[in-house]
Amino acid sequence: MVADDYRDFGAKILDPIAEKIPLGPMGISFLSLLTAIGAGYSFFIVEENLSNKEWLLIGSGLVFLTAVLDALDGIVARKRDLSSKRGDLVDHTLDRVADILIIGGIAFGNVVAIEIGFAAIIGVLMLSYMGTQAQAVGAGREYAGLLGRADRLIVLMLVPIINYFNQEYNYMELMCYTFAVICTLSAIYRFQRIWNELE
Repeated sequence: MVADDYRDFGAKILDPIAEKIPLGPMGISFLSLLTAIGAGYSFFIVEENLSNKEWLLIGSGLVFLTAVLDALDGIVARKRDLSSKRGDLVDHTLDRVADILIIGGIAFGNVVAIEIGFAAIIGVLMLSYMGTQAQAVGAGREYAGLLGRADRLIVLMLVPIINYFNQEYNYMELMCYTFAVICTLSAIYRFQRIWNELE
C-alpha cells in the first residue's frame, strides 16, 4: 500500500487534533460513518451529463473527512489508552460499511454502470477480507498489494475532482474498473502470501 508509507507523517499532522477533540474513538468512528453516507449520497445524485457536477466536489470533500476521521479514531484510542478488541472490531466493521456506502453510491448513481460499480465493490471487499482473514488464521494482518484502503480513499478524493474539471472522459468509471481489476488481483496476491506463510 503506497499511502501506508506516509502513515507516520499523517499521524504527526493529526496529533494536535487528537489532543483537543472532545469525542472518543467510538464517537469519531461513527462520525466517519456519517461522512461516508454523505459522500455516497453525493456521488449517487450526480447526473449522467454532470449538470450538477458540484456534487463531485462535495463527495470528494466528504471522502477526505472520512479518511481523516478514520485515521483520527486510532490515534485518539492510542493516546488515551482506549485501544481494545471491541474497538478494533467496530473500526474494521465501519470501514467496510463506509467502503460499501461510498462505492455503492457511485454504483447506484448515474455516472457509472451498475455492473461496473458492483464489480468494484466486490474487488474492494475481497481485498479487505484477505487482509483480516490473514489475521484470523494466525498469519498476522496482511497489507500487501495495491489499492489498500488508504490508497483507495486518496483515489476516491482525487478522481471526482479530476472529473469535475475534465468531462472529456468518464474518470469515475475508469476508477471503478481499476478497483475491480487491481483490488481483485491484489486479493489473490494476498491469498498467495498467506498460503505460503501457513506452510
